Amino acid sequence: MMRRTPFHIWILIGVLSPVLAHAEFSLVDEGGLRAGLSLQTGTAGFAIQNLNYFGDAEQDKTFFDGFFKPILNASYRSAATGELYGGVSWAATGTYGDDIAGLSMGDSEGFKSEQAYIGWKSGSLFESLGDNALDISVGEQEFVIGDGFLIYDGEFDGRFGAYWTAPHQSFDKTAIVRINTKPIRADLFYLKADDDYANTELSGINVEFSDETLGTVGATYMNVANSDAGTGFTNFDSRKGLNVYSVRGQGSPLTRVGLPNLSLAFEYGVETGGDRADKDASAWYAELTYTLADIRWHPALTYKYAFFSGDEDVTDNDDENWDPMFYGTSRGWGNHTMGEIVGEYLLFNSNQKTQMVKFNLQPTERLSVGVIYYDFRLDERNVYGTPVVSDRFADEVNVYADFAASDKLWMTAVFAFARPESAWEEVNGGSASNTTLFQFAAFLFF
Repeated sequence: MMRRTPFHIWILIGVLSPVLAHAEFSLVDEGGLRAGLSLQTGTAGFAIQNLNYFGDAEQDKTFFDGFFKPILNASYRSAATGELYGGVSWAATGTYGDDIAGLSMGDSEGFKSEQAYIGWKSGSLFESLGDNALDISVGEQEFVIGDGFLIYDGEFDGRFGAYWTAPHQSFDKTAIVRINTKPIRADLFYLKADDDYANTELSGINVEFSDETLGTVGATYMNVANSDAGTGFTNFDSRKGLNVYSVRGQGSPLTRVGLPNLSLAFEYGVETGGDRADKDASAWYAELTYTLADIRWHPALTYKYAFFSGDEDVTDNDDENWDPMFYGTSRGWGNHTMGEIVGEYLLFNSNQKTQMVKFNLQPTERLSVGVIYYDFRLDERNVYGTPVVSDRFADEVNVYADFAASDKLWMTAVFAFARPESAWEEVNGGSASNTTLFQFAAFLFF
């Protein structure tokens, strides 16, 4: 999804930004029956100055968003029948003021289901295969594949506010069969998103092999059975009938040859077919991190290259733009949302080639600090379909600090600086650099 939001941003995300609280109460814990009620709340406050599209026009914005989400979970386990489990949750959300993503122009509120699912685990019924070798569930729930390159976040928050605190991640409808026979496991899945994601409906299979020392390798196949047309987003319009294939790996495969501190991660995906357009797209990333684990502050250096194909000719029925599906960030800064300015607002894992260099230090067990540099270039020389001569899009630097003050208080701060390059200037004319500063804190109460 392309969110063409303005952004020469000095952001101060103030006092409660976002503040996340979670309270949990046991209702029943007797025999094999357990039930608990938990509560999550979050709020964020924003004050933004000098907001624009790498240009000269300036405007200030302030807004707040937040949510209130009660969650009820229950399970019953017995040796004879395995474990029956389920959960329900709703989220009351709101944004007050004009958010910087432009999703709620003015106050926006809503109350919407987040989870409503039921499932069964086999427990010890198939003893030779291991505990809970079979897990079957249906309903509204979260589902993640790998590190979120394709499937991570099933809902695009913002229609009813709380775009930034983002309490919704579940797919509206699911049917999932998990088969876990270590070291091999598999998922058979059916997923349906809501109308924010064009009611995309897909099914597929995911298979993984895991080794505690070396890591995990996996492969996924998905087919999109249906997706609404006429959404205004090219990727959504061409999803119906799409076939998606991917292979991936993550871990430290060189441990046995004396390099335990070198970790690798990669994924390669191909998209073909389609009922509305002839899709022929590909994407991949490769990442390596070397950590000096025995050195003070454990310095770690990461290099990542990510490629997402673009469409050479936007006027024909062939579609070569990579559809990023439901990607998300599961491994920290620079995972699959690359750049707190460009990755959040301008390039969304399609028609781009990105290089990332990241340096991280851990002065204490509770404090992690680092700096990230990104070089953004276009695969095909067009910006949102407008032809350009240059492929250079932007450079960006992020500086971050994550601090766990206690087991219940976590804080982070990020400074981001982005500079437009010639491809952006050809289309939009703006050439001013952009700066973002934001801070937030999360509180967890049990």
